[in-house]
Amino acid sequence: MEWLNRLLKKDLTTFIKFSIVGAIWTVANVAMDIAFVKYLNLPSWFGTLLSYFILYVGRYYSYLALKVIQPQFWKYAYSTIAFTAVIYLLKNAAVYMFNLPIEYASPVIAALAFVLKYPFYKSINLISNKVD
Repeated sequence: MEWLNRLLKKDLTTFIKFSIVGAIWTVANVAMDIAFVKYLNLPSWFGTLLSYFILYVGRYYSYLALKVIQPQFWKYAYSTIAFTAVIYLLKNAAVYMFNLPIEYASPVIAALAFVLKYPFYKSINLISNKVD
């Protein structure tokens, strides 16, 4: 039973840290999307791309600081790029194909990414295995 307690403690603690970092950076991502596209008048494709770059570098170092993920930058980079490509296409489809305002499309799609990212990182063994 001790192993089960350690597993639950590790997963719950890691998930909470992951969620806090993710929530902070998700809000920052949405704010940057709106600022870059709506107020700085950047094209949606460029504004969201710039926002993603800032988001992922900041989030990587935040995860490392809290020991949420393993320090494997390239694994983080390529898996995040693959994950982001899908989310990026969804955001641009929402704006360009469905004519949804960025202030509505970005939070909905960012929330979807937020929910799916932990199981994705866990499936590729990027989540840290250390018990605090």
